[in-house]
Amino acid sequence: MGTQLGFDWRQMVHSRKNLALAGLFVAAFIIGFFALMWTHRLDVGQTAQATANAAVANYAEYNLDTLSKSQKPLLANLDAQNSATGVIGLGIKLGEPDTTRNGLLSLRNAQLEMRQRHFKAINTMPLPPLHQLKGDVLTLTRLKDDDKPAVTGVTTSSSYIVTILPYLSWLTGAAAILLACDSWVERRRHQTLMTARPLTAGVAGSSRLLTLTGFYLLILAAGLLAIVALPALFNGIGDTAYPLAVMGKTLLPLWQYLLLFGGLTLLAGIWIISFCMLLNTWVTNAYLTTFIVAAVAISPLMLPQVFRFLWFLPFSYLDSYATLSGTLIDRLNQPLASTWSGAGLLLVWVVVNLGLFGYRVKKEVA
Repeated sequence: MGTQLGFDWRQMVHSRKNLALAGLFVAAFIIGFFALMWTHRLDVGQTAQATANAAVANYAEYNLDTLSKSQKPLLANLDAQNSATGVIGLGIKLGEPDTTRNGLLSLRNAQLEMRQRHFKAINTMPLPPLHQLKGDVLTLTRLKDDDKPAVTGVTTSSSYIVTILPYLSWLTGAAAILLACDSWVERRRHQTLMTARPLTAGVAGSSRLLTLTGFYLLILAAGLLAIVALPALFNGIGDTAYPLAVMGKTLLPLWQYLLLFGGLTLLAGIWIISFCMLLNTWVTNAYLTTFIVAAVAISPLMLPQVFRFLWFLPFSYLDSYATLSGTLIDRLNQPLASTWSGAGLLLVWVVVNLGLFGYRVKKEVA
């Protein structure tokens, strides 16, 4: 049994699919780095300009002679957002990181006020979710107190990680799906493999889960190496103690945040692998399995009002960044969709998947 539960790394290097997947995963981060660095996409300057344009348009719409007294705070807020974007632009133009950071803090405070007071223009302004705004205000206030600059673009490893974190969950989830989409197909199609090596369903399933999890960790390690090493060749590692907010409340240094993020991502990956294995006891088409799992993963994003009441299902928590930052609570409008709820539910549903998988395998063998 011990050998059955061991991780055979040779299966990784001898599998063209797994090697191609690892290569594509690393390539995605490399391409992403150069794309963000050269095009300045997601830079604070561009996002601030979009906010300024929206603020000016709304100011013109609501600045009427018949404007009621109760609506005047809206104009003051729009003016504050527009002024803050001007400070951000000035800081970037003059090369003054402190000015840029202070302007960004003023902008986030004004945006947070608009979220909390539910001003009329709230649906026409490019506002981050409530918990993200709270976290940004905490982060920028700490940076100001410590006299440190804010991340405003992609240069160092740490700035790249901070920028790409919202997309990491999707990339790692896709890697887990592609890795495990045919996890039990061969054994299902060739029943002799199951009878020639008479293992209990629990041992066979656990062995396969451990092997695929090992592959998944190797792919994540390769991606992490690309994230850290490539930007470091240009501008160094950067600030590994850069503060990030958990649930919009607690600040953690970047390296600690990454550990928590990595733990949630690993749990999400293990759930995806176990779910693929379970699906493969019914479906022997890897493409169909990929489609089903991908559809399940994006369903909370497409139907947030439905999953507000289905928060106990694991699907919503596959987006580790949304779970950790608290934006999942805003998306589902469900305060119970917290980080610890997500971690616990993913673990519970992995056990459920494996239990159903064992039942299905025993039924087929019998």
